[in-house]
Amino acid sequence: MAIVQQSNTRTAEKAKKKPAVPAAKGPKKPHNPWRWAFLILAGIVLGCGIFLGVRIFTPAANTPKVTQVAGAPSLTVALNRKQINQLTQHYLDDYLKDSKIKYQLRVEETSVLLIGTVKFLGSSIQFNLVLTPYVQDNGDVQLRAKQLAIGSLNVPVNFVLSFVQSSYKLPKWVSVDQKHETIMLHLTRFKTAGGFQITAKRLDFAADQFVFNVYLPD
Repeated sequence: MAIVQQSNTRTAEKAKKKPAVPAAKGPKKPHNPWRWAFLILAGIVLGCGIFLGVRIFTPAANTPKVTQVAGAPSLTVALNRKQINQLTQHYLDDYLKDSKIKYQLRVEETSVLLIGTVKFLGSSIQFNLVLTPYVQDNGDVQLRAKQLAIGSLNVPVNFVLSFVQSSYKLPKWVSVDQKHETIMLHLTRFKTAGGFQITAKRLDFAADQFVFNVYLPD
């Protein structure tokens, strides 16, 4: 009898010492890698969209401002090739009288020719740059480089234009874009000593007729 009671006592003590089993938790949700991949992709697309939107609708810092001549032209004038070359040469002779580097801008039968010199490998070399003119909507004229003749040397057009931009004495209404290989004649910014303003209307090389709008001072 005593043996039975002692056995029961030991069984009760073991039951007391047995640690309690923790309550079962709910099922663990598995990770969904596709959900995170979608969220990351959506964030990238949204960020790129905002970036591109800002870049597209923000005007470029180097974009030249397009100017217009106020009012209607007082008259139109038609000149031929010889008359334009005489006027251009007279203007450049006076403008470059104190400049060491001289150049010419001449209207040819089918294009405009810029004649000048460029420093290359320590020597001054003459070049002929053939330019094609395009009348802009506001009356300015864009000259696009078409061909460069500089002897037997292989000199890039943008190198010549870079030299022209940095070393030539250019009027304030003339700008050079070496990257796009163009020269812009901002006629809308040009004004004669008498206050006259001139813009291009039509440049007809085949008919040898170059028409300009003339704005008289008030």
